[in-house]
Amino acid sequence: MKADRTMIVHRFMSETEYEGLMAGGKLMNGTIHAEQGKNTTSVGFCFFVEDPEKAIHWLSGTCDPEWCVTLNFPEGYLKESESTFRDPERDDLFAPVGGKHKTIKRKEYCCTIYDNKTAQVLCATQRYKKYADIKKVLQKLGII
Repeated sequence: MKADRTMIVHRFMSETEYEGLMAGGKLMNGTIHAEQGKNTTSVGFCFFVEDPEKAIHWLSGTCDPEWCVTLNFPEGYLKESESTFRDPERDDLFAPVGGKHKTIKRKEYCCTIYDNKTAQVLCATQRYKKYADIKKVLQKLGII
């Protein structure tokens, strides 16, 4: 008998999204991020496979990290995409706003609809919640 194949991914999410997921709600997001001026092919919810300890450094400021959730999706459910982020290892954090920043491309996986029946929640942590204010500060400064 052949076992079903799955894909384990992570997602930083807001408190509201986390509560909806855990309550069994069907989460929907049809945002075409490129239409918002972002350098990405992702649509809807974005997921990553890298270690969250590393990913938070290029994702902070672009996501809501109140929760980091590890999910197990059926293979083929997520669509592969690619996004460009600030490179935390090579970029100058003190470069002037609007200046040329060093970037990296990262593979992502996305979908427009999911719930906790489609994706099994493996674990969840608020370990990265301290990064949540970075996004608010960057929005206030008009950077994002």
